[in-house]
Amino acid sequence: MSTLPSQYRLYHYWRSSSSWRVRMAFEWKKIPYEAMPVHLLNGEAESEAHLKRNPAGYVPVLEILSGKDEGNFLTESLAIIRYLEESHPDAPTLFPGSAIDRAKQWALAEIICSDTQPLQNIGVMALHSENAAGQKRWAQHWIRHGLEIFEATSAPHSGCFSHGDTFSIADICLLPQIYNAERYEVSLDKFPCILKISAKCQALSAYLNSHPDKYQ
Repeated sequence: MSTLPSQYRLYHYWRSSSSWRVRMAFEWKKIPYEAMPVHLLNGEAESEAHLKRNPAGYVPVLEILSGKDEGNFLTESLAIIRYLEESHPDAPTLFPGSAIDRAKQWALAEIICSDTQPLQNIGVMALHSENAAGQKRWAQHWIRHGLEIFEATSAPHSGCFSHGDTFSIADICLLPQIYNAERYEVSLDKFPCILKISAKCQALSAYLNSHPDKYQ
């Protein structure tokens, strides 16, 4: 996170996949921001103050502190990242290449953000099972299923990264899901493409500077 003056405040939780995506986007684009933690397990996310920022009580939430959009709160990680992309056209892009490249990157991102990660959210797992073992089995199933689809979709077009040889929104979404896979003890041995991408990305400063361990 930059120490330069910021026009953004990001309300986030250290281990939230959605929060990590946005932190990584800020780091990749080298846009200064202020990180403001919101704890998801102690009731802070349901506080009156946070519900004013996001009626759903989720993170991340981006508060715009200055400029023409001052006073706005943005929710949903992909919407926030898209806003940063359009508001900072001179910053490194997360949507490189042609129109078809960008569409394929977006499709990979959606495999994670729409089809995989929501199914292993805290609230969903709690509704599925009241015991930790049942929740873990549920998370393992859906993480494995999502990564199988990502692997099959990415492999024909991957290079160093999820789509080609340039870091993109697809990688931003994949990396936190790999972290979740490791957390829930899902083996990645059957996903050589994902393992290759992970090894490449883990050397990037945007990955290292946004990693949950820095915010725990």
